[in-house]
Amino acid sequence: MFDTPIDRKIQEGLKAQAKIISIVVRNAMEDFHVKHLSDAKMKELNPIIRNAVYTALYACEYRKESDRVKGFIDSQIKMIPGYWEEPELLVDLDGDGK
Repeated sequence: MFDTPIDRKIQEGLKAQAKIISIVVRNAMEDFHVKHLSDAKMKELNPIIRNAVYTALYACEYRKESDRVKGFIDSQIKMIPGYWEEPELLVDLDGDGK
């Protein structure tokens, strides 16, 4: 859909961000992995997470450019459970001692 040289550059950046986000998710899941998931299941889960993160980043980037992408974002937002807590940092990244 978005295949200009600028879009390809943007998508390279989104893929890099997806990898960073995915490794943070994977590392945060380490204790859960050890207790509940075999290495084979984790290997199966990792690309699902990476691809979902990339899809979300892509959709956020292009939501204003496409009604289809905007519809995807809107449908995902509607599925966020009301009971979800607000996200918190796993580590002190802003230096305030959390």
